[in-house]
Amino acid sequence: MPYQVPDFDDGKIATILKELYDIEGKISPLVSFEDQNARITAKNGRYIFKVANKTWSRDFIKNQTDVLDHLQHTAPDLKFPNVVKTLNNDAITYVDGFAVRLLTFLEGELLANMPRSPELYHNIGRFLGQFSKAMQSFTPTSLEGSDPLWKLDNVIACKQFLGDVDDEDARERIGRLYDDYEETILPMLPNLRKAAIHSDANEQNFLIATDQPTKVTGLIDFGELQYASQINDLAITLAYALLDEDDIATASANIISGYEDEFAFMPEEREIIYDLMAMRLVTNIIMTSHSAKKAPDNDYILISQKPARALLKKLEDEKYILK
Repeated sequence: MPYQVPDFDDGKIATILKELYDIEGKISPLVSFEDQNARITAKNGRYIFKVANKTWSRDFIKNQTDVLDHLQHTAPDLKFPNVVKTLNNDAITYVDGFAVRLLTFLEGELLANMPRSPELYHNIGRFLGQFSKAMQSFTPTSLEGSDPLWKLDNVIACKQFLGDVDDEDARERIGRLYDDYEETILPMLPNLRKAAIHSDANEQNFLIATDQPTKVTGLIDFGELQYASQINDLAITLAYALLDEDDIATASANIISGYEDEFAFMPEEREIIYDLMAMRLVTNIIMTSHSAKKAPDNDYILISQKPARALLKKLEDEKYILK
């Protein structure tokens, strides 16, 4: 079986950049798991060079470029990376069987590194609401995300690994959440609005202006793009934005109100938003626990899930879930 995850060295990347785009510059590798990414600093600006996983279908990769073109026209006030075409005017080129793309670099600091405020939370919600509105008119050619086990509409699939969660309190809470989800939430899914969603609008993908710490400058990384219940985007943003947040009430209320300022809820969506948020945390806890079982020497995997377990407990204690 051919190797699925790309591992191009700097020399090969430099050759591709010169031959396909006539661009030369400093190559800085970026952390990635399923694909390969590098920041390119050239004389005329900065770029993101992307090499896709071989297991990703051509339609799935094409969606990731098509959606950026779509957003340029339907959400011109929002900032996303732009697709850089090759000298032959191609958005995607295949090198050794791997799909290669080049995007413009979007300026800003990761939300994870910025101080939080009610105004910032409200603006995050507004940005996401405008994004959801724009995505209603996007028609994807592929309906799948990169990993079905991380698809919120498919959270039931993770239940098979619940036994991998070592923390007894978290495992028991997740079990009760699954019982409630299967009884009350799962039957509602067919009636929720569907659209292509970002599916990973988290604290690592929202960019914030360093000189205006309440301003969202953009959203990056469409590698989890999928067709799903549209409210999932808000649920996922809440799940990650509220990690380590002391005041859940103020933070979540501002994100939700900002979202609704731009994109009105359906009654069913409003009713289950915190439940869906909790199930994203469930996915995080179960899948990191499962990964830890396969890599027992990697202590970081379980440490990274501690904020998710703490937030899930806080949501129950403060009566947002499992009421």
